[in-house]
Amino acid sequence: MKLKEFDLEKFEQRVVASPGICIYCGITLPPEELTDEHVIPYALGHNTLIFEKSSCKQCAEIIQPYEQAVLRQQLGDFRLKVDAPSRTKKRNRPTTVTLPFVEIDGEGRLIRDLGTRTFPLAEAPLVLNLWTLPEAGIMRGDLDGSDLRGRPWSFADHTRADEINRQIAAETGAIHVAMKVGEVNRDYFLRFLAKTAHAYATADLGLDGFTPFLNDLILNQAHDLTKFVGGTLPLQRSATNADTVLMSIGTARDLVAVLFQFYPSLKSPAYAIIVGAMNEHTEARLVALAEQYS
Repeated sequence: MKLKEFDLEKFEQRVVASPGICIYCGITLPPEELTDEHVIPYALGHNTLIFEKSSCKQCAEIIQPYEQAVLRQQLGDFRLKVDAPSRTKKRNRPTTVTLPFVEIDGEGRLIRDLGTRTFPLAEAPLVLNLWTLPEAGIMRGDLDGSDLRGRPWSFADHTRADEINRQIAAETGAIHVAMKVGEVNRDYFLRFLAKTAHAYATADLGLDGFTPFLNDLILNQAHDLTKFVGGTLPLQRSATNADTVLMSIGTARDLVAVLFQFYPSLKSPAYAIIVGAMNEHTEARLVALAEQYS
């Protein structure tokens, strides 16, 4: 049951009042010891959805390494290319992209490394690196946490990429040239999805609006990532080139799920993150949300 969909291009800025505790570890602290949480990271959505004073500094220190790795390393070149939000002043942002190339045989096996080439940002192909996943284990009845890994997924502007590959082939004498896509740290990416979904559900439903599952995953204290983080069908919406992130929240059986998709116009994978179980407050909160956003 989909109740609310979030589109960064159309959603006005929303600020959620502080719950007075850290939404990740549950510790109660005075406001000056809690920090604001960008539910949708600033690097993807400016200040679109802010949960005031909702994260303690200790949890922020645990989350920051994997969140920054996703936003800067995995998505960094893509964000530059699409001019995504950045706290770096425009004049100080990189103006070039460095890409690695390899020669492969007809079966796609590596023959040799061809080094890197640097291109002006405007001339570099658009490349997005994500990860596809099976349905979350808890939805498949896989309660022992067996971990189906999924596989990397990439989008590339093939017209520009093929043109560049032909140039590299002419330079090097290689028969088949391939542009190496950036690697995705799967565990970092899945924890990032879990953290974002948990914050989103808590902002919408409240701390007591569901029974959370993901706190230990978010804080690196559990490793059964695909028990709760999985793939799903694309969100039921016609995407446009302006779309950046789409999110929705709803229920599946007695569970609360957040659906998440990056740049759906690129036919990217969609994710269903099972954030927790329904409790006595969930249904009323979801009904109120549906009325608020209808």
